[in-house]
Amino acid sequence: MNQANHPFTHRSTRRLGACLACGLCLCCLLAGCAEPLGNGLVDWAHGARRARVLAVLDAQAGAAALHACAPSAPPATTYVRVRYRLARLHRSAVAPLPAGMTLAAGDEVELWPEDCDACQAARIERVLPAPAAGSPAAGKE
Repeated sequence: MNQANHPFTHRSTRRLGACLACGLCLCCLLAGCAEPLGNGLVDWAHGARRARVLAVLDAQAGAAALHACAPSAPPATTYVRVRYRLARLHRSAVAPLPAGMTLAAGDEVELWPEDCDACQAARIERVLPAPAAGSPAAGKE
């Protein structure tokens, strides 16, 4: 078979490779626009994060662990140390425990991370239900 009549000529394979590369780039770009998977309980669009409580801190230890930019809370405030993901990074924060809320290590909460530019400490909005045992989020942070 002569090369001109061969179904996979050099030019056609180059075109195919270029089309596949463009398609892959397009998929990668569009994947960045997708919202995070979740159960709709966390307000991802406005900056909230799913966080896991690492420890409950007393007033003295919690106040010492707060960032300098965060406003001080009343002296009897209980704090919690939480860990959350921001993109691919794991971050930890200290947030005051809202009045009437009790938390233990391992609980998942909706966290609004601190914003030093606005002089706001991290805050916990609500406790999230534990993921179902068979769900993909079970055991993940």
